[in-house]
Order: sequence, then structure tokens, then C-alpha cells
Amino acid sequence: MKKLFITITCLLFLFPAMLFAGFETKSFNFDGNNREYRVFIPNSFSPSNSYSLVIGIHGLGDNMTAFSNAFGEFHDIADTANIIFAYPQGMSNPIGNGWNAGAGTLGIYPSVGINDVGFINALVDTMQANYPIVVAQTYLFGFSNGGFMVQRIACEDNGRFAAIASLAGTLGNQITTCNPARKLPILHFHGTADVNVGYNSTPFGINVDSLIHLWAINNSCDAVPNMTPVPDTKADGFTVEHYQYTGCTNRLELFKIYDAAHILLRKSANDIGYSEEMWKFFRPHTISTGVNEITSNSKVETYPIPAKDIVNIQLQSIPNYQKLQVSVFDFMGKQIAQLFGNNSGSYSLDCSNLSNGVYLIKATNGSNSYSSKFTVKR
Repeated sequence: MKKLFITITCLLFLFPAMLFAGFETKSFNFDGNNREYRVFIPNSFSPSNSYSLVIGIHGLGDNMTAFSNAFGEFHDIADTANIIFAYPQGMSNPIGNGWNAGAGTLGIYPSVGINDVGFINALVDTMQANYPIVVAQTYLFGFSNGGFMVQRIACEDNGRFAAIASLAGTLGNQITTCNPARKLPILHFHGTADVNVGYNSTPFGINVDSLIHLWAINNSCDAVPNMTPVPDTKADGFTVEHYQYTGCTNRLELFKIYDAAHILLRKSANDIGYSEEMWKFFRPHTISTGVNEITSNSKVETYPIPAKDIVNIQLQSIPNYQKLQVSVFDFMGKQIAQLFGNNSGSYSLDCSNLSNGVYLIKATNGSNSYSSKFTVKR
């Protein structure tokens, strides 16, 4: 009985997060302030799995609880796509909880003197230290004042995020230089009827066209994007244009929502859902710096091409292939198989129940990640 108690105690110490599927509020001290954040853990959480980290930043006057509650559609994806979320709380201001994003007007700027860029980076460190996060799969999004904060972080990029998305927030008028260290994947959403942060003009910073132009130059994109109208299937009063820039060293996309105000769109009620589109944009991207990411034409081999009922996976050319953990995902990031423990480095995956399409294989061992794709076609 004593031995059993010790074993259970050790498990509680090693894996405290496994006990708290759903939401949990946490905090740590940063720059002399107690900084809170809210974590969402999927119901399928297991400490033996690996997870992407998505950080969401609320707007001015909002809070981490209300903001995180607004992303139920994103959390629904988390159970199948292996995502952990963290929602930081902005510091209290006379005009509401907010962020030192460099965005304001009439001399009023939230959280002046607060190192929020440093806080977000410290939050990333904290999450990666306490949960089984894949460092290379860390993403960031924010709405309104949180969107301005995301853009500030992007301009001061230090390689922490694989991709970012800003929702109804551009680049603040106090941010006079933008020199990111990388060609960063950028996604932006904005309604043309937004009166809080105007599409064509805002006193808080630059307009949407200027923001997109800035990132088109940074990412070496072609001048004219491809535009695709989103099918207008919902009676929500909005129409959506999807702009995708080509020739870029990294992706740049804009969803322009005609007649939409300062709101979040959900797939259940609108032609697009911000949660779904963000994850579709985020999930192909990983941070290459510090992670040996080796892509489909290298060391993970698959056959036959295309696969029908069985796909064979060969890993023998990878160093220490016996220790690799292999995960297979569908296009939306749902994990459909996990393979490990075969000392031969060869696996056969039953595809007979899989739909036609493209699937991703990721083989990981510590900081090394190897990936490939295979196609099922009958």
C-alpha cells in the first residue's frame, strides 16, 4: 500500500497537467507583476503525446476568460489535432485590460512601460517547460488590441513562433520600425465595416492595405495576390474575399470580410470560421531554427505511391531510428495513428479505412523532427 501511494504521488508530481483537461488558471511573477494566464488542455491529453502550442491574446477591455470561451470551435479541433492553448491576461488599465502594443490615440496608450513582449516570451517558456509541447509548433494569434500586440511581436520576431494571425488589429502608431529576423508566415482577418479599427483608416496605427504591403515586402511576395471569393453559403450579411500572395519566401494571406464589424466569425454561423482558417494556416508551419526539420524528399520513405490499402514507412536511414516515435495526421491535423517500438525501422499502416487524400507523417526524437507525406488513392 505504501509503495502504491509513493507511485501515485510520483505520477502526480511528474504529470500534473494530465489531471486538468479543460480550463485552468495559472500565474507566475514577471517583472515584479503577477501575470495570469488561462490554459486549455484537450480531453484527449496524454503526457506521452506531443502537442502544438497556440497562444491567444485578448482585446482591450476584454479578459482571458471571456476571450478563451469565445474559441470553442478551436478547442473542438484541439482534441483531434493535439493542441494546447494558453490565453494570457493583459494588465489592468483605466481604459480596461490591455497590452503595450504601441497602439493608441490622443495620448492614451494601454500598459505603457509594461514589457508585454517579454511576458509573452516568458509564457512560451513556461508552457514548453510544463507540457509536452513541440517547440517548433508554437503559434500566436490576437484580436483587436491583441492583434496589434501580435503584430508588434512579429516585428520584434526572435524566432519563437512558427506563424501568426492578427484579427482586426494592425500595427500600432508607436511602432516606427519593423525588422523581423525571419520571413514570417502572416495571416490577417479584417471586416470592412469595422468602426473600432477601421479597414481603410484607424487612429491607432496603419490601415490594412499598409499592413499587408509591409509583410509582402518583408516576405518578398509578388505585388499582386490571387483572390478567391469564399462561397456565400450563410445568410449572415457578409461576403468574404481570400487573398493569397504568391512568390513569397513565406506565406502571406488576407481574409477581407465585406460588411463585417469588429467581431469574430464562426463556421457555425458564417461563411468562414476564424478558428478553422487559423489552424489550416498554422499547421503546415514549423520553426526551422534549432530543430532539424527534414522534409519529404529526404529520410522518411513511403511506398507504394499512391497507397491504396497499405502504406509502408521506412526509417532506416535516420540516425537512432529505433527511438523514433512516428505519428500520422490527416490534412486537418487529426492524429490517426501513432507508431513506435519497432527496432527494424519499418512500419506498415493499414489505409483501408482512410479516405482518399494527402496524409502527413512526422517522426520525432528529442529536438529532431523528420516529415513526409503520402497519398491514398483508390
